[in-house]
Amino acid sequence: MTGLLSGKVGFVTGAANGIGKGIASVLADEGAHVVISDLASAATEGHALVARITQSGGSAQFLPVDVTSLSDIETLVATTQSINGKIDFAVNNAGIGPKGTIAESDDKTWDLTNDINLKSVFRIMRATIKVMREQRSGSIVNISSVAGMTGLPTAGIYAATKHAIIGLTKTAAAENGEVNIRVNAVLPNAIKSKLLDGSSAEFIKTITDPQAIRRLGEPEEVGAAVAFLLSDKASFITGVSLPVDGGYLATN
Repeated sequence: MTGLLSGKVGFVTGAANGIGKGIASVLADEGAHVVISDLASAATEGHALVARITQSGGSAQFLPVDVTSLSDIETLVATTQSINGKIDFAVNNAGIGPKGTIAESDDKTWDLTNDINLKSVFRIMRATIKVMREQRSGSIVNISSVAGMTGLPTAGIYAATKHAIIGLTKTAAAENGEVNIRVNAVLPNAIKSKLLDGSSAEFIKTITDPQAIRRLGEPEEVGAAVAFLLSDKASFITGVSLPVDGGYLATN
């Protein structure tokens, strides 16, 4: 722990498992109080993460949030602000990754993916930026994907939402820099998660071979990038899309 985020308060969505869990863990280890938000169905994992953080001397709490619910989003923002009267950071991580070609996909999948991956980011940013503009400070990191920079056969709807997140990130950065609010994106590629548990060695090789560093990334490696962007060490960085991809985008 280097204390990059000592005294700061904020939230991470989709934080009970996977990349979100890695992000929340690193932020807490860096001294932040983290509101770990996820679906009520992930409460067991969320509370377990809070226990792990507090046992290690950190500070966290779990809050059940469905990011497709506007009232839940409003509760998340209000709860976080109530802790010390401001919101220092927000991390939009919650998302899904349905498979299917564009020709095979249906409107239901389009609507659900956009509601979770994109509309929630817009709504959370809108509510959080209002608070941050009043306090004239804050930092937001949106989790996009390398699929926000490339086409992704069999996952076009997912890729569309991740492209759009980058557009929202750049626009919010341009609109709010004058009041000391920074907005950046992080773009993971092949990261260890429950989705990959039980996957064959052949499949893992397929997704890591295009990378310069041919292994799966750790969720905490994404968390380290997020922690830096949220910290005062990155005070002159806004509007960037930072790959955490083992070099995937260097050649693809």
